[in-house]
Amino acid sequence: MGFGSFLDLFKEDNWSNELVERISEMLELSQSMFTFASGVVVNGTPDTDPQTQLYDRDKRINHIERKVRRRVVSRLSVKGSRAEVPSALIFMNVVKDGERLGDYIKNVHEVKEMQPDEIDRELYLKWLGEPTEVVSGLFVRTREAFSESDEAHAGQVIKKAKKQGRRYEELIREIMTSNIKTHDAVCLVMVLRFYKRLVSHMSNICSTVVMPVDMIDFYDEPEN
Repeated sequence: MGFGSFLDLFKEDNWSNELVERISEMLELSQSMFTFASGVVVNGTPDTDPQTQLYDRDKRINHIERKVRRRVVSRLSVKGSRAEVPSALIFMNVVKDGERLGDYIKNVHEVKEMQPDEIDRELYLKWLGEPTEVVSGLFVRTREAFSESDEAHAGQVIKKAKKQGRRYEELIREIMTSNIKTHDAVCLVMVLRFYKRLVSHMSNICSTVVMPVDMIDFYDEPEN
């Protein structure tokens, strides 16, 4: 059963629509955080007001996660809500992945503290420029796919995320065998590993649109 069919269960009271809007806000906040953090680390944009740009937004994400969880529990406590259990499980999974996005973006920003004082900006753009653009685009597509419950769109995001995860591992192996200075190599590898985790969580979110509840997060694994 796809996520779209679950939405039909709540047309009368808009319960699911309310939570979809909250999760969409989580993804929008994460996208803004990523734009700031990657700009600082990759493009060298000024690290101005990270409290507002990152940490306040992350607090908002955590607040939304708690509100969604409370709303789900409250809904399930209503008599006769057994049919809504699959949808509740989906929302619980999605907010978990949404919350993790904020954490990994903060990790990306923390790489700034490890970068040398004199940064070879061309080096960072060479290795991280395209991956950064792809991750940024996946944030937009993930939010659209989930908010619109678009199975085709979600499937495309999942395939793109899996492909990018493999690509980031290839880049890491290339960096490890290169003559890049150690401190730069460590920073580049760390960012790529965090990017891989980001696209993995976006893939998980989109898997809720296209997969049965028991297969969420396991899009490409065959059943035994």
